[in-house]
Amino acid sequence: MAIKTSAAESSKELKGESAPGGDRITVSQDEFNLAQLGYKQEFFRHLGIFENWASVFTAMNFVSGIAGLLSWVLYTGGPTPAFTYWIIVGVMALNVAFVMAEIAAAYPTAGGIYFWSYRLGGAEWGPFLAWMTAWWNFAGWLCSIPSVQQNSTNFLMSAIEIKYPELEVLHKGWFTWILTAIGTFIALAPNIISHRASGKFQPAKAIFQHFENGISLGPKKQASDAYVWTIAVLFSAWVFYGFDGCVHLAEETQEASAVVARGMWLSTLSSWAISIPTLIIILFCIQDFTAIVDATYSNNFAEFLIQVVGENGAIAILVLLFIDSTCVSAANILSCQRVVFAISRDGVLPFSKYFRRLNRNKIPVNAGFLVAFLSIAITTAVIGSTVAFTAITATGTIAANFSYIIPILARNTVGRRRFQPAKWNLGRASPLMGLVAMLYIMFLFVVLLLPQVYPVNAQTLNYAPICIGIVTLVSFCGWILPFGLGARHWFYGPKKTIEDQELRKMTVVDQTGIVTVDGKGVA
Repeated sequence: MAIKTSAAESSKELKGESAPGGDRITVSQDEFNLAQLGYKQEFFRHLGIFENWASVFTAMNFVSGIAGLLSWVLYTGGPTPAFTYWIIVGVMALNVAFVMAEIAAAYPTAGGIYFWSYRLGGAEWGPFLAWMTAWWNFAGWLCSIPSVQQNSTNFLMSAIEIKYPELEVLHKGWFTWILTAIGTFIALAPNIISHRASGKFQPAKAIFQHFENGISLGPKKQASDAYVWTIAVLFSAWVFYGFDGCVHLAEETQEASAVVARGMWLSTLSSWAISIPTLIIILFCIQDFTAIVDATYSNNFAEFLIQVVGENGAIAILVLLFIDSTCVSAANILSCQRVVFAISRDGVLPFSKYFRRLNRNKIPVNAGFLVAFLSIAITTAVIGSTVAFTAITATGTIAANFSYIIPILARNTVGRRRFQPAKWNLGRASPLMGLVAMLYIMFLFVVLLLPQVYPVNAQTLNYAPICIGIVTLVSFCGWILPFGLGARHWFYGPKKTIEDQELRKMTVVDQTGIVTVDGKGVA
């Protein structure tokens, strides 16, 4: 039954004051939906479809992604696999986005990935699946920050190397580390404060029929062409993930159930659609393929830019790419910061009470500082080592994607009957699309663990399996520890921050007035 009120009364009640007729609490539909999931509204709800779209679009950022990985894919397959996989992976990524969007529409909470796993796993499997998902998702977002910021630093370093090639300090690891740390703090700042070409085009044959097996450094060809074709998929896989960026803003989004789902698949689709012509233009504009592969800049995209726009133009674009990539770091910090808040709210991390605090602007500042500190610490191991940088990049991609597969698997197995789709859903296509998403993610999981250069030695070994082993050890051992220390003894899933009686007192406001809803208790 609708109870009409004046705009002034509605505004007054939305601030938490009681309705004229008694002790009922007036809330928005979003706040009521969140309460039904067990949480009080703590953030400001001020975001819309654009902000949700931007959170994923920025995190994917194909501009700095293509620029950062171009030289790698030119010798790991060449232009043809680069273009082919960009099309294929884009389609697969869009499918994953659709599958995750369906779950996001039903459970729009910050840190939603692990919450999904709990709800879909039920009483028997939910706590364990939520615990593992929380750690994998946290590790994925955390590792993405030093990876992206190191890539950003390489753009800036390349610009300096073009202008001052003999500058000795450019070869010092500590100098690169300082630039990366400064960039990380620049990216942190917005998360803790209120809120023309020359030359010739390549012929089509040079792009669509040009394969390059350049990963065998020794005299013997150890990696087959089929193997190189396989690992070349990473060029696009390293770009098209981070679908859950908008999920972590769910509690700050208006009409979250519909908007978060729409933002997730729209951002993935637009990133893929716009990036295809961008990649084609870049590939056709290559003037000297071998020079790009053999260059010694911090990022050999600098050589491509020199070929196309000259040294001064290259410097200007590389500085812009540094700024662009640092903005990507800021977006990744934003998502990771919200993940830290959400899992701390439920007691997953040590010192959770400290990291779940919001300041007066409703910002989890402590969580932001934790993310920045850990990112810079990881960067210390990355600096000066291409192998370490690649391992951290692969670890971030593996951990993030593996955290996606847990709720998708639960949605289609133990949680199949438990899942109640929201208004936005995939209908009968959901099981098939879920299966395709899981097969694609498992394929990437395997490929990301494979060696990327031959012969394999201490300098060329892919250390991602070791990094993933550490994440697995921390999360799994943290679950099974004896003597009451392991999470299996005390972690029972997300904690309610709102009681049943509070939910029953809630009156939901919509655009037509105030609609009284009978509370059904916290699920």
